[in-house]
Amino acid sequence: MNLKYVTAAAALAVASLGLAAPVSAQNAEGVAAVVNDKVISTFDVRQRATMLLLFANLQPSPDLLERARAQALRDLVDEQLQLAEAAKFDINVTGDSIDRRMTETARSGNATLDELTNELARNGISVTTLRNQIRAEIAWQRLIAGMYGSRVRISERDITETQQRIATNARQPQYELSEIFLPAETPEEFNQMEQGAMRLLEQMQQRAPFPLVARQFSQSPSAAAGGDLGWISASELAPELQPIAERLQPGQVSLPVRTQNGVYIIAMRNRRAGIPDGAASIVSLRQITAPAARSSSLDRIRRRAAGCSDLDDDLRGIQGASVLDLGQTTESDLSTDIRTRLEGVPVGGASAVVTNGDQVNIIMLCSRETGGTAIPDRAQIEDRLREAELSMLAERYLRNLRREATIITRQ
Repeated sequence: MNLKYVTAAAALAVASLGLAAPVSAQNAEGVAAVVNDKVISTFDVRQRATMLLLFANLQPSPDLLERARAQALRDLVDEQLQLAEAAKFDINVTGDSIDRRMTETARSGNATLDELTNELARNGISVTTLRNQIRAEIAWQRLIAGMYGSRVRISERDITETQQRIATNARQPQYELSEIFLPAETPEEFNQMEQGAMRLLEQMQQRAPFPLVARQFSQSPSAAAGGDLGWISASELAPELQPIAERLQPGQVSLPVRTQNGVYIIAMRNRRAGIPDGAASIVSLRQITAPAARSSSLDRIRRRAAGCSDLDDDLRGIQGASVLDLGQTTESDLSTDIRTRLEGVPVGGASAVVTNGDQVNIIMLCSRETGGTAIPDRAQIEDRLREAELSMLAERYLRNLRREATIITRQ
C-alpha cells in the first residue's frame, strides 16, 4: 500500500459497501457469524472488506465486493479463534505493541502513522478495525512461538541437503516469481477459490498491483512480502505449476491453477538461464586465528559454525583470538592449500583446525556466488526452514481450532 497513490477505488468501495453510517449505527447491525458464542457483526465484515480493498488499491466491482466480504468473514472467524486460544494461555497484547506494529505497517506503505489513520478515517474505516486485526496477528504469533518455537529442530542434515539442492537447482533455469495462494480442501472450496482467483485476476488486468493483491488475499507465508518467491527453479514448485512457469514470459500472469492444496496465481517477473558447468565461483573468506592452547575452543566454533555474522560474539570468550577478513576471490585463484582445506565445506561452515607454530586457525566460508547467484549460508537456510516449519504448524493448529469450534454463519 502506498497511501499517496490510493485512487477513487477506495471511496467507491465505501459507497458500495455502505460504510458511511455513523458509529452509533453499529448497534443496529446484523449478525454475520457466531464463533463459540462470540458475535461477528455485518458491520465488522464490511469494515474489514473495505480495508482489504483500500490496502490492495482494488477497483471495486460486485463480484470483487462479494469476494472481499467472504475473505473478511473468514479472516474475522480465524482471528476470533486465535484470540480465544491465546487468551487460554494468558497472552495479552498491549496497546504499545499494537502502536508499534501499526507504525511498521504505515512505514511499509511509505506513510506515517498519522497519514495511515487519516486515510482510514477518510474512507469510513474505524482505526479499531486495523487495531483488532493487528492484535490477533501479534497474539497468534506469540502463541505459536511459545507453543512450538523451542520444539522446532532443524537438523544439520536438513540444512546440508537444502544447501546442496539450492546449489544443484542453480544450474537449472531460474524464475523470479510472485504467487497468490488460496487454500482449499473440499471440491466446493476449490470451486469457490477458483472463482475468487478469477475475480482477483480481472482486477490485476485492470492494473491492480500484484504485490498489493497478494498481500491482502494470498494465504501463503510469502503474502507478507507481496507474494515474492525470489529466484527459484521449476523443480521447487508444485508439479502443476512447473509447466506454467516454464511457459510464462516476464510480465505475464498465469490463470488460476489448481494444485493438491489449493489454487495459485503466479506472476513471472524475470527469468534467466541456469549457471553453466564450470562457471567461476566467487567466495568470501575469513580466517580465525588463536593461540595453540585454544585449539579446542576454535574446534568448537568450527563444529557450530553457521555463518559469519556473529563471529565477534563467538570469539569474545577466547583470549588472543582474532579475525582476518580475506575478502572475495574466485575459487580458481585460491592457493592449493586453501582449496584443499575448503573441500566439502558448506557456505557458513569452517575448515578443520590447522596448527601453524604457536597458533591455530580455521577458515570460514562466508559466502559463495556462482554465475552471479548467491548460495545462502547455513544460518539463512536454518531460518528459512524454521519459518516454513512454524508456518505449517500454525496452519495445522488453526485448522484444528476450526474443526473443534462451533461456527454459525448467516447465509
